[in-house]
Amino acid sequence: MLKELAILGQLIQSYALTGKLDKGKQLHAHLLTSTGISSTFIANHLLNMYAKCGDLTDALSMFDHMPKRNLITWTAMITGFSHNARFLDSLLTFSNMCAAGIQPTQFAFSSAVQAATSLRSLAFGRQLHSLSLKLGYHAELFVGSNLADMYSKCGSLDVACRIFEEIPEKDEVSWTAMIDGYAKNGDFHKALMAFRNILDNENLVADQHVFCSALSACAGMKAGKLGQSIHASVVKSGSSAESAVSNSLTDMYSKAGDMESAVTVVNTFPNGWNVVSCSSLIDGYVEMDDIEEAINTYAESKRRGLCPNEFTFSSLIKACANDAALDQGTQLHAQVIKTSFILDSFVCAVLVDMYGKCGLLFSSSQIFEEIQNPTDITWNSIINVLAQHGCGQEAIEAFDQMVAWHIKPNHVTFVSLLMACSHSGLVEQGLQFFGSMNEAFGVEPRDEHYSCVIDMLGRAGRLDEAEIFISKMPSEPNAYAWCSLLGACRTHGRKELGELAAEKLMRLEPENSGTHVLLSTIYAGVGQWEDVKAVRRLMKDSGRKKLPGLSWIEVEKKTHVFGVEDLSHPRKDEIYKKMEELLMRIREEGYVPYTAAVVSKVEESEKERLLRHHSERIAVAFALISSPAGKPIIVKKNLRVCVDCHSAMKLIAKVERRVIIVRDSARFHHFQDGNCSCRDYW
Repeated sequence: MLKELAILGQLIQSYALTGKLDKGKQLHAHLLTSTGISSTFIANHLLNMYAKCGDLTDALSMFDHMPKRNLITWTAMITGFSHNARFLDSLLTFSNMCAAGIQPTQFAFSSAVQAATSLRSLAFGRQLHSLSLKLGYHAELFVGSNLADMYSKCGSLDVACRIFEEIPEKDEVSWTAMIDGYAKNGDFHKALMAFRNILDNENLVADQHVFCSALSACAGMKAGKLGQSIHASVVKSGSSAESAVSNSLTDMYSKAGDMESAVTVVNTFPNGWNVVSCSSLIDGYVEMDDIEEAINTYAESKRRGLCPNEFTFSSLIKACANDAALDQGTQLHAQVIKTSFILDSFVCAVLVDMYGKCGLLFSSSQIFEEIQNPTDITWNSIINVLAQHGCGQEAIEAFDQMVAWHIKPNHVTFVSLLMACSHSGLVEQGLQFFGSMNEAFGVEPRDEHYSCVIDMLGRAGRLDEAEIFISKMPSEPNAYAWCSLLGACRTHGRKELGELAAEKLMRLEPENSGTHVLLSTIYAGVGQWEDVKAVRRLMKDSGRKKLPGLSWIEVEKKTHVFGVEDLSHPRKDEIYKKMEELLMRIREEGYVPYTAAVVSKVEESEKERLLRHHSERIAVAFALISSPAGKPIIVKKNLRVCVDCHSAMKLIAKVERRVIIVRDSARFHHFQDGNCSCRDYW
């Protein structure tokens, strides 16, 4: 009888290992109709078979109807739930087993820890750790490795290290858990030191999991040279045939900016082309601001029959956002709608961001409103878009809704919120938010938050307060802060403070020619022309050139770029004729050139000529003669729009009855009916 049960058990086990669920069900049915199932031994094998084949309904039915359950029964159910991503059920079953007075095995324990890890439940993980100490499992290799992995993935790397050190005999699994933990927590150097320990230990052999974790650390450090040496070890070990390893190599080279090597890996390794490697390539090209190659890679993946995933779409839409490529972005949006990825929080967030950066605030808000359960990522995205468009009050309202939804704001949230207050002149509210960051939300202010406050006070002309704020900062302000202060000094005519800001900025960013330009503008504003000449002479002697003002606009899927007094466009005669016509019409509406914006010591007539030939005016004139009447005009500019062009744009929008949207280096301006969305505060 025992021999027959053993043979029957082996048969069921073979079905479990080979995934032959139908065969297993047939055998189960035969047993029920013939002898019945009175043996717990056979019932356990059937339960395990159902669990391993992913049929948890029948596995749970077996479990519920078993008259006698033993340790193996409970362990099979706990492991089955965990391996089939029903992590909460796994933990509940583990709790019920302990409540029934059955001491778990190390296998049940490890499955429960893995479930807690997947749920990122540090609280449950700590309870399991406490129980492991009572049972003496904490130093056991398998349990200890899983506990270390749980703590590292839940962000408690110090505890993970302590558990790891207590494991007497460490194997590849435990080392991999630590390498992965270090890498995911941003401690890439320690991750690679742990990898070195594996290579130096004769009793350990680096497998694909070890290589993937080490390459992840190299990717985080953008350490291409070090990654190349690991690549050599991969080839020597014979692990290059593994898709996970080739994907990790592609990702590492892409993040290191070595796209040639990344493409070589994809084209030469077995199964090199897959959705993961394709997404890594696209993301690499996006980071290098090469949208054309990103789109080409996507097209190649489609040609090879690969279905894009949420990461593919996120990277591509991000590229469109960075380049304000609206036509390509809307095409990708249409493809996302055809898939289930429109429900993905990352994809929704980049869509909100893309439309925002392309100037279409309404579309951005509409997409956000359609999201059923916004995450912190999507809330941050809409708050940032509102900030870029100068909608400070709306950004505050969005923040209040985010908190009401019990979504915890993070440091990204507060950067956007403070920027929104800065661009809208909501200084008191901004200062209150800054003060509440740590106290109310547990977010420690960083350099970027201090910089936003300096920018906010500077824009409002509260420069004395900005000085006091800087003196009380825990560290020296960064370049963005000094640049904001310098710009504010130019606007409000504070020469001495401007000189201090320029001096600090020159030390932090000696190659930034914008510092010299702003300083010379301050000197020109107070009539110190000798100082203006001195600054310009310094720029010339050091080989620094003023960044040329450029504006670009997309018409009929083609981008047209214009510079100051640009005569290179094929339709230049029509453009300049339109500009002269616009000048006459806006003069009739009361336009008076703001010649103080020109820092050169030239005649007033020459200043007026220079002003009306700024790049954004040329771009708008081209759009007016090239695009359908009534269509909004969207212009992108690499520098801050000047006061004179800002005044002219309001009147051009009025006389042409068009909406003109200008994205400059700081924010968006929506011109309509003689007004601007910034309310002349920028």
